Amino acid sequence: MSLLDGVLGAVLGGGNNNNGGGQHDVMSSVISGLIQQAGGVGGLLAMLKQGGLGQHADSWQGTGQNMPVDGGELMKVLGGMMGGAGQQQASAGGMGGGFGGLLGSVLGGAAPSQDGAGGSLGDLLAKSGIGQDQLGGLLAKVLPGVVDGMTPGGQVPETHSSDMMQTILGGVLKNAMGGKGGLFG
Repeated sequence: MSLLDGVLGAVLGGGNNNNGGGQHDVMSSVISGLIQQAGGVGGLLAMLKQGGLGQHADSWQGTGQNMPVDGGELMKVLGGMMGGAGQQQASAGGMGGGFGGLLGSVLGGAAPSQDGAGGSLGDLLAKSGIGQDQLGGLLAKVLPGVVDGMTPGGQVPETHSSDMMQTILGGVLKNAMGGKGGLFG
């Protein structure tokens, strides 16, 4: 079982709650999925550099302060919206279908649940109240800290454990939530 499958199983099997944990878990799954689909944090850094965010990626990997990134720029590099304006008006429930690239593969893929029912991570985002516009902003807020935490001393690890990833994701997402009970509340 892959790391993403394990996280998604926990999210899908966890039910709904009103304390923001659902949003936290879904965003944890999105970020875990991005890293996994990119082939690890090194692959994600390479993708960001190829997409024109090299200075940002270097600052996140380095030991200094993390350079902020615009959510729209980040979304373009990670897959962004495909097609024209009609695609951009897709409903939140169809979120996975509107994205291409790495983000599209993470959001659009079927995610097995414990009861055997299928679904996509994009559908889970919609159910947790995270819209497309919010996703870019949240990724811009959280991804620099995650990459920073996963590159200790400025070095990209050969491998990383799921425990390391979950610990870092948990800490960064907790800080992003600001103790308000939801990512945007």
